[in-house]
Amino acid sequence: MTVPVESLVAELKILRRGRGVQAPGVDRQVGPNLRRLCDIGDVDGAGLVREKIRAWVTDLIRPFPDDLRLAVTTTFALNPVAQHKFHADRVAWLAQRADRDARTIRRRIDDALTRLAEAAVMPAHHAEPGGEEWHLKRFSALLRLDGISPVCHEVREIVAQTDGVDEIPWSFSLPGSLGELDVEIVQGAVFSRIQRPSARRLLLRLQLPETLRAGQAHQFAMEVRVAPGQPMRPSFVFWPDRRCEQFDLVVRFAADQLPRAVWRVRDALQESQEIGQDRLVPNSIGEVRARFTEPRPGRGHGIQWQP
Repeated sequence: MTVPVESLVAELKILRRGRGVQAPGVDRQVGPNLRRLCDIGDVDGAGLVREKIRAWVTDLIRPFPDDLRLAVTTTFALNPVAQHKFHADRVAWLAQRADRDARTIRRRIDDALTRLAEAAVMPAHHAEPGGEEWHLKRFSALLRLDGISPVCHEVREIVAQTDGVDEIPWSFSLPGSLGELDVEIVQGAVFSRIQRPSARRLLLRLQLPETLRAGQAHQFAMEVRVAPGQPMRPSFVFWPDRRCEQFDLVVRFAADQLPRAVWRVRDALQESQEIGQDRLVPNSIGEVRARFTEPRPGRGHGIQWQP
């Protein structure tokens, strides 16, 4: 069954009323199209419905521009710093933050909801649960900030869940323009296509050296460099879009340029530079480490710091 974008937008506008997703009895405010897309059952209670909607929204908005992503999370009261009782108050919060009037913000929110509905009805988001062709067994990343420019060494091990896996997609956020980032596959795969679905997202299509059978594992490694002088956001946050058994991250700072604060990020809905409670302390050589077992898809996991 095809879901009309206009019908889904109408349901989303109903959902944002009042306390939005945080409303008691939110399960009674969810329309039939949204129920289908979020796999909400008739016996699912409000808490489970709320969590399913949160995960669905978070997954879809990851490639959105920052302003639309913020508009979506705030309109539904999924933004942890904008949990106002009334939607009008959340609009006012956005207006003050963006230094725009409420009418402009309401148009931005409507644009964001249309974009959300368009993303939701794309064929890729109608796959049955558990229907992924592969999952990550382990993702290890070493981000070095002690050289001329930031460089990240990444190793990934995937496991095929079906026969015939010979190409995989991989995407990440860009620190700047495409020409200011150098991505090299150093082992286990080659580029087949490079796409840029949004201003800050890079999508890589990687060709594997052999076609995998179900249950077969394969490892490949990449190196990502930021051009000298190009600023980088003070964070490394992984947003898994499928199952990942383990994510290991090491950030190495220059010993004479340690940050003022470092903290672990877990299950984040969006990146924020507010100092987190899970503080980390660099060791004697300037490294901090974090391990995440079964990081939740659609949430952010990693390390942030304050220079």
